[in-house]
Amino acid sequence: MIAIPRYLLLVLVLLAAAQPTLAEKPTVLIVYYSQTGNTEKMAKAVMEGVQRVDGVAVLLRTVKAVTREELKACSGLILGTPTSYANMAAPMQQFIDDWFNVYKLALTDKVGAAFATGGGMTGGKEHAVISLLLAMLNNGMMVVGPVYDGYGTFGVSAITDEPDPGLSEYELKDARRLGERVAQTVLRIDRP
Repeated sequence: MIAIPRYLLLVLVLLAAAQPTLAEKPTVLIVYYSQTGNTEKMAKAVMEGVQRVDGVAVLLRTVKAVTREELKACSGLILGTPTSYANMAAPMQQFIDDWFNVYKLALTDKVGAAFATGGGMTGGKEHAVISLLLAMLNNGMMVVGPVYDGYGTFGVSAITDEPDPGLSEYELKDARRLGERVAQTVLRIDRP
């Protein structure tokens, strides 16, 4: 058995007490619906981007698994959906409808962002992202997108069918950039 000097033990206790816990850190909640696994892969890349920013916690949930308490407590909310007939998938729309109708929550002043996946070069991925952002704006949220060398976009998307099946490393990099931007923005807003 190793004896630890009392002063060292006291220093360790004080250091541990000074570290913010998950509950004290602002949290980014990533909520997604995935049909084939592509949106889930993109959500995990978004999570990796959030994790690059010290001082922010992250939770990854499906639309079915997220709780009212998690939604209420988060400082940032990132939504992801596959594209369905040039719009968000029905389970994501139901989740958004439930914000007010079931959860009775105001999401005012939370930071929001969105991403979408879908087959083919077009097909409505940008429209799905904009639909998610409009729902956020209608709920009083502040929305951000990734920034590239001085210009920004309103979200990220991925082609998951021909001519580029699956998710490319570029699309995953975009997703990480989105997560990182939201986390950085949450920190700027949450700091006194």
